[in-house]
Amino acid sequence: MTCPCDAHPCRTPLAIAAGLTMLPRAPGLFPDWRESLLAAIGRESALDAWRARESGDLGLMLVEMGAYVFDVASFYDQLVANQSYLRTAQLAGTQRRHVELLGYLPRPAVGSQAWLAAEADGTRVVTLPAGMAVRSGEFAGPAGPEPPQVFELEAAAAAEPRINRFEVKRVVATTLPSPLTGLDAKAGSVRVRAGELVVLDDGSTLGVAHVAAVTRPLLRIREPVLHVAFDTALLPAASATYTASRLLKAGARSGVWKLAPVGSEPAVIGSHTLSLDTRLNLRAGDVIALDNGSKREAHRISAVTEVKYTLIPALTSDLQDAGGTVTGHVVSPPIQVAVTQLNFTSTLGYAVADAALLTVHHTMLDAATLHAPLKDTLAQGDPIAMPAFADAPRVPVTRLLLQDVHGDAVATTGTLNATTRSASGDASPAWGRELWAPVQLYGNVFEVTRGETVKDETLGMGDASLPFQTFRLKKKPLTYLSAATASGRKTTLTVYVGGVRWQEADSFYGLAADATVYTVRHDDEGHTDLHFGGGARLPSGAVVVANYRFGAGAAVPPADSIKQVARPVAGLRRVRNPLAAHGGADAETPAELTVRGPQSALLLGRAVSLPDFETAAAALAGVRAARAAWRWDAQGLAPVVDVAVIGDAQLSPAILAALRALAEADAPITVHAAAAQPAVMAVDIAIDALHVPEEVVAAVRQALFAPVLLPGSGGLLRPERLGPDGVLFQSAVVAAVMAVAGVAELRALVFDGTPFVDVGRRPVAGAYFDFESGGVSVNGVPAP
Repeated sequence: MTCPCDAHPCRTPLAIAAGLTMLPRAPGLFPDWRESLLAAIGRESALDAWRARESGDLGLMLVEMGAYVFDVASFYDQLVANQSYLRTAQLAGTQRRHVELLGYLPRPAVGSQAWLAAEADGTRVVTLPAGMAVRSGEFAGPAGPEPPQVFELEAAAAAEPRINRFEVKRVVATTLPSPLTGLDAKAGSVRVRAGELVVLDDGSTLGVAHVAAVTRPLLRIREPVLHVAFDTALLPAASATYTASRLLKAGARSGVWKLAPVGSEPAVIGSHTLSLDTRLNLRAGDVIALDNGSKREAHRISAVTEVKYTLIPALTSDLQDAGGTVTGHVVSPPIQVAVTQLNFTSTLGYAVADAALLTVHHTMLDAATLHAPLKDTLAQGDPIAMPAFADAPRVPVTRLLLQDVHGDAVATTGTLNATTRSASGDASPAWGRELWAPVQLYGNVFEVTRGETVKDETLGMGDASLPFQTFRLKKKPLTYLSAATASGRKTTLTVYVGGVRWQEADSFYGLAADATVYTVRHDDEGHTDLHFGGGARLPSGAVVVANYRFGAGAAVPPADSIKQVARPVAGLRRVRNPLAAHGGADAETPAELTVRGPQSALLLGRAVSLPDFETAAAALAGVRAARAAWRWDAQGLAPVVDVAVIGDAQLSPAILAALRALAEADAPITVHAAAAQPAVMAVDIAIDALHVPEEVVAAVRQALFAPVLLPGSGGLLRPERLGPDGVLFQSAVVAAVMAVAGVAELRALVFDGTPFVDVGRRPVAGAYFDFESGGVSVNGVPAP
């Protein structure tokens, strides 16, 4: 049966494509419906006699009223249809209700953490109470000025005045630099002058040079040192050390055999042999140097033999009588001399023609006792010595902060040893940088977390007659902190009902009717609502009290901005944060839920494949990008899932715990933070004459370096797009640039100072290309 509505002229066939942000559901507006109704009057026989044309006519008023009703119905039909789908929903809270059907709990705002260095006065240990609050100053955030933030100490701690701060002793260098243009030596041991030939023996390779000069450098040490400069740079082996290296000079010189060999006599200069012009007492293992005035070489002797060369060959003389008749013959034997022949494992770079000019330097002696210089930097793994550290600390020390002369700092777990006057830091997490001397070490180090405490806030009264009750916290946002839990975070909220603590649950599904639990939900404005009744009802008259902390978000105070102690503590001189705070994250926005929610459904509550681990890790607070790969474990015996993340290394334990909760109990998983590898990209384009040059340049910059607003968005060169160990392909860059309207030609593409003409470039293992610290420019205009 045909519906009359199908023939209505105002009906628009629905053509709803995938990926729309608005469903085209409205068939028409008020004018369309009015025109359609008036046009249909002639098709109704009962209205043949109706000739009304005045606006006040009742029939015309009914037509317009119907058009108005149809317009309103069309509007709400479109509105309801759009709110029925995750991508097209626009009303506040709709996306949260949709993803909750998938069992997905949107990530709330997470508070940041900071390492705090404290300095105490006097001689007694100072107790820092739990909940001690410190405040940052106002600072510049991504969206403008950020107000001060409050951080608190979660547990009581103790500060020891004697370990406030130490200067770290500069580290003695162990390996030789390469290239090497000179060496420091102890002043009393130097036995060479400018112009003399020296050999550097690093235990595996030999280098030869002439001394260019011997000078006394200005060093901040008491021991007198001379610097022996070379006339050419030497290239020691990568593992060459000062202790295993020697600087040698020749004690004697000799020449090479210069006469041409006779008959079957050995060649004077072979590929691995050399004959001298005398006999010398040399042995295997000795070092010799060769110099012909333009080329110098050093070799280690592998064997020494004695060979003979002919000075005068054999002669046959005739005996004659007085008349000149030959009466006989006298044979004179050849006159030979024994000389030393040297054999080498390395190949000689000289020919027989060089024999006349070649000088052999032998009988090597120590030219100087090398002095290992002090390094200008302190690297992870270097010994941390503190000469001023004398007395053992009276409090346990498990965390250390190191700060260099430029203000750069690193945090590590470690211990102090008063016996050796040194500190030891753990191998992980990686520092990611070297510190420039002088370096300061702080021993009183504590972790503070963002959030201001609200104690005993009364939410309301229980009413057992109500099946469900909801209360809202007065402060927002509720503080969550990164933690080694299944969700990667922990709450700061505790709730008491009539003096009895109730427990938080993710949902009421499957809970017993007498379970004393509540659920927590957040809205788009950051308010926190507590729902009761899915288990036990609240007892009538019971006071509901909440203790919590509020304050969270991705904006974090920079280094040296957390200095103000909210309430003075006796004996505490000052506090500061040498490192910027880390780990903060904003709550997921409705737009992010349209991406994260469906992705979570693909996991089905378990992580099995590598994409599963990447998806789960990328959804955690503080993670910008993640990449999972199969790798061998540290012993090389079994494969493990290695997850590299772009984020703070301090978050690795929390990320690992969250992944383990999704995987099999015995699944081998490792998590590490990828190191930033600064990179620079310069693009030179020709612009079509019909386009505005400034707009085209800005569009190309956006294509390459647009900020990330949603997962999977942002410019091609953003870390979130490239990811850890991500290869940057030249074709992808070219395609992104040429896709911009107005780009007529890509004239040049320069990556890290060299033309980007190869297929792709990969960062060093365990790193990612960081164009944020490097830079991206288009026609000389840097990206913002």
